[in-house]
Amino acid sequence: MKDIKLALVGYLNTKPFEYGLKTSLSKEIYSIYYDNPAHCVKLYENDKVDVALVPVGALSSIGEYKIITDSCIGCDDHVRTVVLMSNEKIEDCNHVVLDSHSRTSAILTRILLKEYWNTNPRYSTVNIDEIEELETGEAVLMIGDKVFENEKKYKYSYDLGHYWKKLIGLPFAYAVWIAKGHVSQSAIDQLSIDLNNGINSIDQVIEEQRIKEPLHDLESYYRDNIDYVLDTEKRKALDLYLTKMLEL
Repeated sequence: MKDIKLALVGYLNTKPFEYGLKTSLSKEIYSIYYDNPAHCVKLYENDKVDVALVPVGALSSIGEYKIITDSCIGCDDHVRTVVLMSNEKIEDCNHVVLDSHSRTSAILTRILLKEYWNTNPRYSTVNIDEIEELETGEAVLMIGDKVFENEKKYKYSYDLGHYWKKLIGLPFAYAVWIAKGHVSQSAIDQLSIDLNNGINSIDQVIEEQRIKEPLHDLESYYRDNIDYVLDTEKRKALDLYLTKMLEL
């Protein structure tokens, strides 16, 4: 089997995938590139990798791909690490600062503000790491591990997984595994086995990460917030999300 070059988002929520790949008996076949969601897409588009975990908001702009495996980064309600934060109620905010690292969450924000909160704020996209303070009437979208560092900093916090579920009544898939057409079925099968083994090793992942992230409630995050199975309901939600994205 040829080596598989793959792009993996370097967040806490992907650690089960990483664990499965690194403990696999076939681990030598994987060359893993770590980056933020937006850059994982670029690695795939520029043919630097054959397989990638990509945000679903990028699927409409990617050329050749096929969704592989029944693994994803998803949720069935609160996801905890895709959050709108502000010091005022979101209905009173007229400017929303979006995180440049994930188009998926930015689009989800716009869908929810339009359809759930019935607001039409101004948007800007920045590197969230550069934001120090919010001005009056501003809200900020934060994703990934930086949410843990900022979740108590602001007065209001709106979990987008929760509000998607309230609006649509379905779970959500934020990122899915895709591959180029030349990737063999045997390679995809092996990858699926290794990803599932990682998902089924949550206890080991929690123990490993607890040493590195002692202040985070990892038990609740991995067991209650993140859902790794790309099931029928999430696929239905994905189709609906992509349709709504085109309507913005």
